[in-house]
Amino acid sequence: MNRRFFLKNTLSVSILSSLAIDGWLKCCILRPNEGRDVRSLVLVQLEGGNDGLSTVIPLDQYANLTKARKNIIIPDKKALPLHDSSVTGLHPALGEIQKLYNNKQLTILQGVGCPNPDLSHFKAIDIWHTAYDLPSTIPTGWVGRFLEQESMERSADSGHPMAVQVGPSLSKALLGSSSSGMIVRNTDFFYDLIPGNYDPAPKTKAGDQLSFLRRTIEESKGYLLKVKEAAMRQKNLSKMYPAGNALADQLKIVAQLIGGGLQTKVYVVNIKGFDTHDDQVDISDTTQGPHADLLSQVSRAIGAFEDDLALMGKEDMVLGMVYSEFGRRIKSNASWGCDHGTSAPVLLFGSKLKGGLVGHNPIIADKVEVNDNLPMQIDFRSVYASILKDWLGVSKPAIESSLMSTYPTLDLFNS
Repeated sequence: MNRRFFLKNTLSVSILSSLAIDGWLKCCILRPNEGRDVRSLVLVQLEGGNDGLSTVIPLDQYANLTKARKNIIIPDKKALPLHDSSVTGLHPALGEIQKLYNNKQLTILQGVGCPNPDLSHFKAIDIWHTAYDLPSTIPTGWVGRFLEQESMERSADSGHPMAVQVGPSLSKALLGSSSSGMIVRNTDFFYDLIPGNYDPAPKTKAGDQLSFLRRTIEESKGYLLKVKEAAMRQKNLSKMYPAGNALADQLKIVAQLIGGGLQTKVYVVNIKGFDTHDDQVDISDTTQGPHADLLSQVSRAIGAFEDDLALMGKEDMVLGMVYSEFGRRIKSNASWGCDHGTSAPVLLFGSKLKGGLVGHNPIIADKVEVNDNLPMQIDFRSVYASILKDWLGVSKPAIESSLMSTYPTLDLFNS
């Protein structure tokens, strides 16, 4: 039976202190992948529902877009140009993202969503993480199902975790059907458990769960040592990491582990704050404000991460995906924000991408009502299927099992 264990631990005072950064680390423990060179997928979640129309700006729809969101519209002259498109621009805070795009290291997927969208944060992110958009829910995630199949195909145990999550939120995408998950929130409690210095568990249901927790921690020591060894083998090389940027701090750890040779297939990081119902922009300058600050953090963090990987010689082994649980409405509200919407752009970054735009700018009608939303162009599960097939080399039956159906794939990667 597979075991999954999530450790939440302050790095500056923990067994992983060699990472030399304050933050939180959780390791998803499954059977490891064998082999020295492992392609990795880094999932970057923008929590709260990112405003796609202010992130990737449809300049050919600008007149109607201005009518729909006059109080938050980004001036068209301030949009960052793309080398291969005169009708699409980026938010002015996305300077490093623009550089990656113009270097063909970034792909913009337009109008990504699902046929049965839900505008609840909890249900919407559940849909993205489980790849299941029906009214009922399921307990497993698309990554967890994929990794469980990988673990069943490999019996040798080299001590490397197959997935690592860095950040304060546990992603349901990592959960598998036959595994248990937990978070250890207190460092002292964790170190008490490692040598087994704890009182006997009571003979109750809660006591049984505590006993299982303790056994899982004991079984997980080897994985923690592998993480530490990887961190000690590789220092971060990029000078671009900004201070005070939580996402950059998370990606800095991921880069260090990848550079140190950790044979992990999937990393998960996240950044909160994208639920911009009000005060999304500075009233005096719509290019500034909370949303601009968030996009700047994302852009600078990913730019530094890619620079670090290149300096380590690992850029060809990593693919990143930036996504949010949904987009925002076409029409802004009276509070200088916008409400929950449906489809939105997804960004892929990595040196093996073909780059460019996939899909077209959304059409903005002359008159937009408050409940109008953007139609889906690309089912998000087609993005998953493409990554599983062409990046991670997963077989068609295994993809169908992971996604619980068949989805068309996209032509995203260089051969």
